[in-house]
Amino acid sequence: MNRLDIPLKNFAKIALIFGCAALEVHAAADQCKPIGWATRSGRSSTAFEVTGGGNVVADTARDFSTLQSLVKGTTPKVIYIDGTLGDGWQDRSGSRLVIDGSNKTIIGLKAGTKLNACIRIAGAAKNIILRNIVVEGPGSNSTQAWDNLTIEGSSGKYPSNIWIDHCEFWDGQDGNADVVKGADNVTFTWCKFGYKKKSEHNLSNLIGSSDSEPESEGKLNVTYMFNWWVAANQRKPRCRYGNIHVVNNLITGNSSITAGVDVLGMAPGYQCTIRSERNHFIDEREPIYLGLSGTIGVAETIDNKYTNCTGNTKGNGTSFTPPYDYTGFMLNVNDVEAAVKAGAGATLTSPTVCDAGYVEPTPPEPVAEKAYQAESGIITGGVVESSNTGFAGTGYVNFDKGGSLLVKVSVEKYGMYQLDIDYTNGSKEDRKLDISSSGKLPDGTAVADAVNETFGKTSSWTEWKTLTTKLKLAPGENSLTFTTVDGNDGPNLDQFDLTLLEEKELPSDSGDSLQTPDAIAANPQRNSLGNVLGNSAGNVAAKNVKVFDLNGNLVRNVPYAEKSGTSASPEQYTRGLPRGRYIILQK
Repeated sequence: MNRLDIPLKNFAKIALIFGCAALEVHAAADQCKPIGWATRSGRSSTAFEVTGGGNVVADTARDFSTLQSLVKGTTPKVIYIDGTLGDGWQDRSGSRLVIDGSNKTIIGLKAGTKLNACIRIAGAAKNIILRNIVVEGPGSNSTQAWDNLTIEGSSGKYPSNIWIDHCEFWDGQDGNADVVKGADNVTFTWCKFGYKKKSEHNLSNLIGSSDSEPESEGKLNVTYMFNWWVAANQRKPRCRYGNIHVVNNLITGNSSITAGVDVLGMAPGYQCTIRSERNHFIDEREPIYLGLSGTIGVAETIDNKYTNCTGNTKGNGTSFTPPYDYTGFMLNVNDVEAAVKAGAGATLTSPTVCDAGYVEPTPPEPVAEKAYQAESGIITGGVVESSNTGFAGTGYVNFDKGGSLLVKVSVEKYGMYQLDIDYTNGSKEDRKLDISSSGKLPDGTAVADAVNETFGKTSSWTEWKTLTTKLKLAPGENSLTFTTVDGNDGPNLDQFDLTLLEEKELPSDSGDSLQTPDAIAANPQRNSLGNVLGNSAGNVAAKNVKVFDLNGNLVRNVPYAEKSGTSASPEQYTRGLPRGRYIILQK
């Protein structure tokens, strides 16, 4: 069964039996399906397919400026928010994400991803999906400050077909999430709108900012389904102009937050019609408010549930018939509290678990492990991660800008080696690394090599490729260092192998005259360790000393050592070598 084929109407029974454990089943199924006014063109029955960025390769924003640039234009994009981006805001200054492009999916990479900026969807923005993000304001006040989220028209351009899903909006200054000035075809699903701090303002969702807003006539059509209003004083929602469908939502009061102020629920105003259907109100003082000044709109109440509520719960007329299908999704009102508490909010554990059009992927083939795992090295400026699938070992290295990685390797022979490096680079541009090696020959001579390699783009951060390069290595232990270039980012590194391409001869000195073992044995001169000296002097008086074993293999090449202007004892040149017979040559 495809994950999208599980009927949502069955979820109510499952959720009550298994609680939160059932959420993953549900979240991978119909929680991912766009519904409501966002799926229509205007106030008609003409369908609109809300796709956002579709199935294009995702871009990942790790800083606020990158996020701001990615949401521009009409090119379809899927944008993952990685980390807490933005510097916060107060009143009308600070970080504000302005989305005026189209065909974008903006989604928090992990559950609870926080955006430290408010959001404005404006102008001609169309076909936008915003998902799995927490926006928490600095606390409410009565000034006309920025809302946590504003969807509004401007300069004769009007955003439409906007789907806000699995998000949280807390402690907005003026409001939590407003739709005003000609915006149209908006759906909120599985969101939380609430207040944690006590204030007389604490107003949540406004639709239409004035009775004199002609650009909003026939627009501002908004659906709220499976959302949770938590301790908001008013505007759940308060509307003008639009046809507002409020179905299967949970609205709860909290006297420690709302005590001493007027607590008003849904409030229809000028030219607005609300269809309130199978919502559950708990501890609310005025669930359906019909006392607005000026022209009052229409609120129709259908099968709502009220627990410990006071004030009006009745409607004042007939609303509208939604031009989209939703009855197959709608829960029994008695199941709303459990389902919404289990599923509302920025709870999605990955950016694909609720992707529109998501198809269960084919499990990847097991990745063969190479000899060296990057995560086992010494990381300076970077971290070991395991969130992007397809790697071998226990994880991979994600470089910071200016980061480096050092891995110790051991080889038997001196020569040129091929490196086969597994990496991924899901960014928009190629990324470079300086790769260097360092080791020593048996005589102490340093062996070093370096290359600069370009790691090309991959289709995503889960597609792994292999880059091949080569470096010269000394026999024994070598240090391989991978360093980002010019303070830029690098690719993610997983693992690498080494293969000998060309063996090199150990260096020899053409000026050396090496006697044969038989010749030295016929007239040996030994030091106190029993080692054979290759010169007739008891002390070595050369400026360079080489030590050979009796098979003619060079085992040490060191500078001549002097002490107080006199020749040093030859024993020091064999110190640390295995006990035996050696030939020491001077030059």
